[in-house]
Amino acid sequence: MGSAHAKITRVEPVPHVLGGAADKSAGPARVNGLLVLAAIVVVGLATGAGFYRWKRGQMDARVQRELAAAPETPAERLDLWLRLSGPQVHHRLAVVGRFAPAMPWLVTHAVARADGPPELWGLDCAELPRALGYREGLDVVVDLPAPRLLARVALDALQAQKVPLYAQEASLDPAARLEELARYLLEGIPRALERDIPGARIVIRVRRE
Repeated sequence: MGSAHAKITRVEPVPHVLGGAADKSAGPARVNGLLVLAAIVVVGLATGAGFYRWKRGQMDARVQRELAAAPETPAERLDLWLRLSGPQVHHRLAVVGRFAPAMPWLVTHAVARADGPPELWGLDCAELPRALGYREGLDVVVDLPAPRLLARVALDALQAQKVPLYAQEASLDPAARLEELARYLLEGIPRALERDIPGARIVIRVRRE
């Protein structure tokens, strides 16, 4: 019975020293972390802005250099046109103008012969230099050799439609015929040049024997 009436002493919970210390330091630690994070963001933004200004400065300098180097006079622009578009002139005449795969010729005309197949006249495309054009003032001169006899070939129906056939006694200017054919093959290149560089033009110059 004595034990039943024994005084019960209330024991207060002992604060966890380590936990309490951690709780007290949690506030300042959290604040310091936010400050560090904010500082990182600010530095990052500042660095990004600086990097952008640096790259933009580089780009502006490059644009200025290219503008300064761009051709200004018509003659300078024509020199640039020759470097960029000159190969197209060769391609149109030496590749597009080929008569047939087995006959890589720029055929201007055919001359009928009573003793056999007709004569084919024109140029051998393999003999055309890649630098066909050169500048004279504001003229792009396309220099072509005189047409010559290439071969005597029996033409099929399709080939006969592609080349004019003249009688042997007909009066014909082969150089004029080659100039006409060259202008036809160049298509819109001469007009594009005249539009892009006012005063410039393409001149077809055929040598005469």
